[in-house]
Amino acid sequence: MAFESLDTTSESRKHTAISTRLLIIVSVCILVVSFTVGLLIGIYGVKRESKSETKDGVFLDGVSEAIIREEDHSVTDWIFQEIKASNIRENLRELVKHPHVAGTPKDFEQADMLRNFWLESGLDDAVVTSYDVLLSYPDDVIPNIVTIVNTTNNETVVKSPDKDKNLTSEENTKEFPFPYLGYSGTGTVKGPIVYVNYGRKEDFDAFPPNVSGCIVLARYGRSWRAEKVKLAQERGAVGVILYSDPADYVAPWATDYYPDSIWIPGTAASRGSIFMGNGDPLTPGYPSIDSAYRYNETDSEVGFIPNIPAMPIGYDIAKQILELMGGDPVPDGWSGKLLNNSSYKFGPGFQDENLEIELSVHGKNERRKTYNAFGIIKGEVEPDRYVLLGNHRDSWVLGAVDPSSGTATMMELSRVLGDLVKRGAWRPRRSIIFCSWGAEEFALIGSTEWVEENSKVLDFRSVAYINMDIAVTGNHSIRAIGSPPVFSAMYEAAKKVQNPNESDSDHLTVYDNWLSKKPLKDPDTEEELGIPQIVSPNAGSDYGPFQLRAGITCADFRYRQDYTGDGVLFYPLYHTGYETFYAVDKLIDPGFKYHATIGKLSGELLRDLADSKIIPFNMSDYVLFMEHYLYAFQHNASNEIKDYNLDITALTDAIETYEKEAKSFHEVINKINQNNPFELRRVNDQLMQIDRSFLDPAGLPRRQQSRNVLHSVTDYNAFPAESFPGLKDALYRLRENKTEDTIRELQHQFTVLVFTIQSAANTLKESTKFLRHSPK
Repeated sequence: MAFESLDTTSESRKHTAISTRLLIIVSVCILVVSFTVGLLIGIYGVKRESKSETKDGVFLDGVSEAIIREEDHSVTDWIFQEIKASNIRENLRELVKHPHVAGTPKDFEQADMLRNFWLESGLDDAVVTSYDVLLSYPDDVIPNIVTIVNTTNNETVVKSPDKDKNLTSEENTKEFPFPYLGYSGTGTVKGPIVYVNYGRKEDFDAFPPNVSGCIVLARYGRSWRAEKVKLAQERGAVGVILYSDPADYVAPWATDYYPDSIWIPGTAASRGSIFMGNGDPLTPGYPSIDSAYRYNETDSEVGFIPNIPAMPIGYDIAKQILELMGGDPVPDGWSGKLLNNSSYKFGPGFQDENLEIELSVHGKNERRKTYNAFGIIKGEVEPDRYVLLGNHRDSWVLGAVDPSSGTATMMELSRVLGDLVKRGAWRPRRSIIFCSWGAEEFALIGSTEWVEENSKVLDFRSVAYINMDIAVTGNHSIRAIGSPPVFSAMYEAAKKVQNPNESDSDHLTVYDNWLSKKPLKDPDTEEELGIPQIVSPNAGSDYGPFQLRAGITCADFRYRQDYTGDGVLFYPLYHTGYETFYAVDKLIDPGFKYHATIGKLSGELLRDLADSKIIPFNMSDYVLFMEHYLYAFQHNASNEIKDYNLDITALTDAIETYEKEAKSFHEVINKINQNNPFELRRVNDQLMQIDRSFLDPAGLPRRQQSRNVLHSVTDYNAFPAESFPGLKDALYRLRENKTEDTIRELQHQFTVLVFTIQSAANTLKESTKFLRHSPK
């Protein structure tokens, strides 16, 4: 029994073990099935849920939440707190210790200094890029001279000085290049002297004597210096002398001059370029890299390079020349302030027939390397989208105002942002590129060559370019330049920055002061429209190639003096040897608080453009801009509109269509899911490309590199009010010479304008809504 009982227990244990194993297996199977079913339910359930419910955030493995993050507004406070006027002052002091003309050793030294500065400041990368371009220089030994000689005894009666006169301890004029005009013809010429007022076309047309074989004396202002020389050469003049008349560069109430005030002294000669074109003269339309084909200076493809000698002089010498001149008195409006309100004389020649004037210019045009420098902060989310902020670096002499006031400010702003990046406290959504251009003074060369070289990249990736050329010329108010999409962002930046004028208690912000001093007005009624004035970009600085050639939205802030009522055309020390650190530190912006304000304004605009989830452009601001241009055209070309069958209704309709699509586009933006990165990318691309849509690939007539039908510079002024550039030029040529060709040009430019505005409206439509339906 005991044995039998033992066997029964053993059998029982065997059954129990089998049952346990079966139970385990079944349990495991149940767990596996349950897990699998749960997993499948989880997977498909989430997918079904994501279709039916809106979720916040990005739910993709390996995709950072930063892709939908909001902009960091605390960076604004950091910029405003950390930009130091004292740092800008020291930057400027270092920048203007020596002349730094493009293509000289100092040009490269400053470019390399900026590269190192940006790396030390915490930027991600910095590079220097060179271009081999045609530049122009005076002789190192033989100065450019104007002399008046008495031919009876060979006695020199008047002779211009070799160099600028030292007026403070800062002007180490031994380092200064001789006063000259870039790309001037060279040689020594003699001939009767004639005075042609500002040397504009209307001045030459109204001028009684024939200037052929003569040396022309013209005052600066009212037109581009290169145009003055070109018109003189076309009319047979053998030489040109330019000077700054006190009537145009000294307030009538002024009693003192530099170094006691900002007003131009009689010893100052204002330098500048007289090449008519933009970019390297020898490689028009393409970058001046090693593989480039280069034209000869005399080839028709190259812009105007004069072959007659031309040079600038101070008004002390101009006064001596004018006192000796003969001929009939000039008409009202032609006399300046050098002869104690006596009338200037036309010439030709002098009252004493034994006097003879000689102009001697020595120099050379030669290929040299100039350098651009770049500092890069790589974007966290969209590194392939760029917001650029830049300024040129070269100057004719020391350049404490033009351009180094801007460079000193840009350095401080880049230091502040670089520190944030270096500490890991912030990184912008999009990449920021700080730019320092070479050879701007000669023909916007550094920026133009770079845009030409990188046009394919910039076309698809650039958001905007902020220019910071001359930061401060005075303390009256903001002067702003910009394209309409960025107007609203410029206003918003100005509303955040404190008014630096502490005595102006009525206007707490820069915006308040700006609106008070520079309100935008209706061109018809002169009624103020409740927003400050912003001027259209042209080719006056490095925004030129970005806006006019590449269609990249541009902005530019500057604090300037108010010369209203004084007849002063521009800041008086412009391009002279007296643009010194002393001039800025003691006369223009003591304490550098206006420089710091420009740093804050430009810095906040830069941050907004680089860090906003949706690019802060307003498409509707183009409407008012185009309506003002339309008013000017209708007001000044009413006869031509009627005579040549220009369908003004088509132009009006195109602007109204654009207005409708801009409004609808912003309604779409307000409704999109901002947590959908694809939606963000789509609308941002449309915003970014809007200024490109106003480009005409063929360019404007006779200047194919200017392609923007709204912002390009006009060759001529058919009427004073700003309007559509292609129409202004065509209208001028038609009025000058009515032919079938000039009539067709006006009609053609009109249709190009209408088509381009319609095309811009199409870019704002939803993805496939641009297709045009043509019913029978």
